[in-house]
Amino acid sequence: MPDAKRLSTATGQLGPICSITGKPLTFAEAIVMDDKFVSYDAYVEITGAESSTEGKDITGLTLD
Repeated sequence: MPDAKRLSTATGQLGPICSITGKPLTFAEAIVMDDKFVSYDAYVEITGAESSTEGKDITGLTLD
């Protein structure tokens, strides 16, 4: 159970606050690392992890 002092409703839902950046998160966005909730950006910064796939540009697709 998360510490009630480390929870926020700033995003419109109850969720944790990132232990590194202080950014309010939803539980769906949060990553648990060493018993703390962190954002994806903080996780990448701390671990140095990166995507295992390469992005691909698609031509001819428009979102109107």
